[in-house]
Amino acid sequence: MYKIVFFFVTTVFLTLALAGTGCAQFSLKSVQGVVQNAVNTVKGGGSTPNVDLGTQQDDLVNGYVAANKDVLNANAKMAEALGLKVEAATAKATAEALTEGATKDSLETSNKMVSASTDAVAEELAKQPALDAESKAIFADGLANLGIGVTKYVGVGKKVSGMSTSLSGASPVMLSKLQPAVYVVTNFPSSMSNVSTALKNAVSYAQSHDIPVPADATQALAAL
Repeated sequence: MYKIVFFFVTTVFLTLALAGTGCAQFSLKSVQGVVQNAVNTVKGGGSTPNVDLGTQQDDLVNGYVAANKDVLNANAKMAEALGLKVEAATAKATAEALTEGATKDSLETSNKMVSASTDAVAEELAKQPALDAESKAIFADGLANLGIGVTKYVGVGKKVSGMSTSLSGASPVMLSKLQPAVYVVTNFPSSMSNVSTALKNAVSYAQSHDIPVPADATQALAAL
């Protein structure tokens, strides 16, 4: 295929040159550019950005996974502090099972667990329970984890826009290989909103119940 494209472009180039259309205007670099565009067109991708979509997807998904792990660990600790033993164990187990290179299905599973554990903690916080010293310390540890997770979410958000642009120019064949990225881009706005609200609620609870707010949580709030 590449030989055919190169032959085609070379033929056009020589024809224009012989016709006196300004050969001086042509350069090897410009010919190479024409060849590459022609190759992209023949392959069905059009003129595509110079970006490795696979690498871009890995970077985005791994960042999202890391953020979700921190949020899940945070919810596990805060749930434990609030006496929600089942929710704490489930959130912890989900965090441990979530790894880099996650598939669309595993991302969806972790997202559901993040939402479920976040809702469980929020529901309990709404009751304004009184905690003993040990539980306050556990809650503070969870709040620190939540701050770290939200900060990572903010970082992921900066990558979502670029990935969205890349996906819009990807071929159908390539899109079939980028479903984890599609999932993250599609679900990120609601995920970001949920963890941001969770952080604000947890910080508010801590402040009103004599629980020190960790620096990580304060910094995350400032980044929102």
